[in-house]
Amino acid sequence: MRHSQTSTRNPAIKDWTSKYGKRTNLQFFNDAFAALQKQDIGNRGLMTVGLIGSRDLPGHTLRTAQSMLRWDLRPSFWSHVFVVAEPVTSRTSLRALPILEVPLHPRNGMFPRPECNGINEGTLGLYEDKDIDANVGLVAVSMTDEEAKKLKKRARDWNQDRVRYNFWEMLGVWQSYLWSQGAKRNPLREGMPIAASSYIEFIFEGVGLGVTPGTSERNSAPEHLWNAACWWHKAFKEQDRQVAGMFVARDPGCAMLRPNE
Repeated sequence: MRHSQTSTRNPAIKDWTSKYGKRTNLQFFNDAFAALQKQDIGNRGLMTVGLIGSRDLPGHTLRTAQSMLRWDLRPSFWSHVFVVAEPVTSRTSLRALPILEVPLHPRNGMFPRPECNGINEGTLGLYEDKDIDANVGLVAVSMTDEEAKKLKKRARDWNQDRVRYNFWEMLGVWQSYLWSQGAKRNPLREGMPIAASSYIEFIFEGVGLGVTPGTSERNSAPEHLWNAACWWHKAFKEQDRQVAGMFVARDPGCAMLRPNE
């Protein structure tokens, strides 16, 4: 993890834990979209980045694997990231709001398709259970409506740069690591990205924006995206980009769900 050379955390990333800790995830997202809209950032939700920190076995595995990326060596808040694929309007059902993602464990039960490079078309409602998905966040990067539409088109161009961004291969490596129960070496140490965050990198390259400036190699993870939003805001500002968002951290310590939960 590279140092951002700043000691000031991004004031536009707000901690909503005390207010939303006992409320539902969809209530959080509903108010987060509205708050970003009031700030005139986020293009009505289109191409905003959602962050999820899960307490199930895949989530716990991914969060603990990222501890090597943190200076305090604690588990990451985050196990997964996605992008919102449609604008949010007054008629939008948040539960049915389309998202695009590369999940290690697809919540909609759809087996990842190799012809789509592992990219999954899901909905926000897949992450409404606050007991399983205890940590949630929403981050937006300022851009024009034309840029947001360009990124949406790129996000659906599954195989545009598959030599560099082979999400299917990444999923295979991480699936093996999950099932091996730690018998295999952490893929991040081998330079293998987590597919979900690598997908976000791929998308935002469409406007020439590097969203993981803290990575020392191409082993991006949700923690890198979070680090960028919180600590690399001055670098984004130099590119005339604003980064804003909010989060709820109900489970900062990464406590795994019990079998009966």
